[in-house]
Amino acid sequence: MKKWIIFAAIGVLLSGCSTKFVYNNMDWLFIEYLEDYVELNDEQEELVSDKIMLLSEWHRKEEIPNYIEHLDELIDLDLRAFTIEDLERQESKFQSHSDRLIQRVAPELFELAQQLTDSQVEELMNNIRVRHTKYKKKHQKLSERESRRNYAEKIAENVDDWLGSVTKEQKQLIKLWSQELSVTSLDWIQHQTKMRVEMNSLFMKRFDIARFEPHFEQLMFDPTSYYAPQLEQKIDHNRKVANQYLVQMINSATDKQTEHYREELQDWKSIALDIQ
Repeated sequence: MKKWIIFAAIGVLLSGCSTKFVYNNMDWLFIEYLEDYVELNDEQEELVSDKIMLLSEWHRKEEIPNYIEHLDELIDLDLRAFTIEDLERQESKFQSHSDRLIQRVAPELFELAQQLTDSQVEELMNNIRVRHTKYKKKHQKLSERESRRNYAEKIAENVDDWLGSVTKEQKQLIKLWSQELSVTSLDWIQHQTKMRVEMNSLFMKRFDIARFEPHFEQLMFDPTSYYAPQLEQKIDHNRKVANQYLVQMINSATDKQTEHYREELQDWKSIALDIQ
């Protein structure tokens, strides 16, 4: 469901709503984000700032050129001839971008996690619990019909962002898409509870590197290993459904929608070039 369209990942990868300002001030923006979960001391803030500065320099030099090249490829796509195989190739490329970033970030997060005090860990877990509770209150009482309506609304919003106003044919595809998805809200609530237990156990081992490191690496590099079988089956089903309908949506793009799509990607390319 979250992978509604292959191009959405560009937004995450470029971190960008205000181009250079966001990128050049990523250290304090990231600290502000972290402190929504746990208040850092001065030494920790300095550590994070230094790490982010080094990371952003690496990202600017090594990764942004990869994104620009990929954006050019996406701009040149023939949407009406786009296939499931094309989608899978694009997903693989996006996953490669993500994997490289995680590979680079993981050691820095590992170091920061080891520096948290017991009170900071408690604060972190409490804030995560509060956020999970909000999700639970919002979703657990929804009927299946309401959940599917939410799915349809999110798909429509995302398609509108990338293709512009949807056609009648596309509205029907969105309706069918949302009806075929497996509702996962309750599964995610259970998963969130499980992950809080796992994370709390992980942080309790943070000073024992031999025990902490492998569990930390599993969390960073293989998060799907924590999925319950039922959730994993539903996610796999939803991915196949999404891919099927996504290709149909792309193939049905009008000339005006194709132009809108390419303009969106050109905007992202301009952001990437500006950052570079």
